[in-house]
Amino acid sequence: MRRRQQNPTLAKRHFSYTVEEIACLYGIHKNTVRNWLRLGLTPIDDRRPIMVTGLVLNAFHASRRAKAKRPCGPGELYCVPCHKPQRPAGDMAEYYPLTATTGKLTGICPDCDRLLFQRVNAARLAAFQTILDVSDTKA
Repeated sequence: MRRRQQNPTLAKRHFSYTVEEIACLYGIHKNTVRNWLRLGLTPIDDRRPIMVTGLVLNAFHASRRAKAKRPCGPGELYCVPCHKPQRPAGDMAEYYPLTATTGKLTGICPDCDRLLFQRVNAARLAAFQTILDVSDTKA
């Protein structure tokens, strides 16, 4: 099961929270919060009850979210089932315009043979056209 990303701005910055209050705030078990403390969430001090400021709690979730990101490099589209950026099979992609300035690039994943996706604007589309064989389809 994949871990659920927590909202990095849910806790109020100037409030202090106990383990139980954090668990209620995010709708999780208290042991999950205790695990976060072992993973690097820093409490205010070593006394009991364990208290964490909202600013530290939000920073902890923002850093975990930033570590989980998988940015696409040049010529790569994101494969949702593989959870990673991939270069499309045969270096071919199709462009579907969504608005006057943006569109969607799709390709086929070389590993799982499913669709890859990437939202692009006109500037990024030009960059993709230099790397990949992009066919333009009118939606």
